[in-house]
Amino acid sequence: MIYLTQWHHRLTYEEINEMFPQLISEIVNNEYIGFILVRSSQKGDMAIGKNGIYYLDSGEIEGQNPLEGFGDNIAKHLKRNSTFKYTPDILVNSFYDAENDEVCAFEELVGSHGGVGGSQSEPFILYPSDWIVPDEEIVGVENIYKLLKTNLENIKESSKIYK
Repeated sequence: MIYLTQWHHRLTYEEINEMFPQLISEIVNNEYIGFILVRSSQKGDMAIGKNGIYYLDSGEIEGQNPLEGFGDNIAKHLKRNSTFKYTPDILVNSFYDAENDEVCAFEELVGSHGGVGGSQSEPFILYPSDWIVPDEEIVGVENIYKLLKTNLENIKESSKIYK
C-alpha cells in the first residue's frame, strides 16, 4: 500500500500522474507487480496492469485484463477495498505465477498477507450442515460476520424452544 502522506485525501490517478509523472508506470512495469488499484477522477476505480486497464466501475477492459488469473471475485474485492476510509493512494498487488501457484510476497510470511492469486485466494469455512448459508460466494469479512451472527442467533432461538 502506498500512501502519499503530504496530502490529506486519497490522491487520484490524475493527481499522481501530474505530480509524479513516472510513478505509476514504473510501479506497474516492475517484473514483480501484477496490477495496481488507483481511483481516477474521470473513470472511477481502475486496476492497471502492464498491458491493460480494468475499469472497475463500468466493467470495461482496455487491452489485456490485468485481473486475469486472480480469481472470479477479484473485481468485487477491489471495489470493496476502494470504499474503505483509509484505502491507499496506490494499492499494489504482486504477480501470480499460475504454473507454480505462487505469488510474490512483499513480506517474509508464508503466502501473502492481503494479496490475491492462486490457492491462497480460496478460503473456506467448515460449518454445521444445518446452518443457513447463501449459495453465492461470500465477499468480505463483514459478510462472514453476518453469516456467523445470524446462525448463532438461530441457535439461541432454537435452544429457547427446548427449555
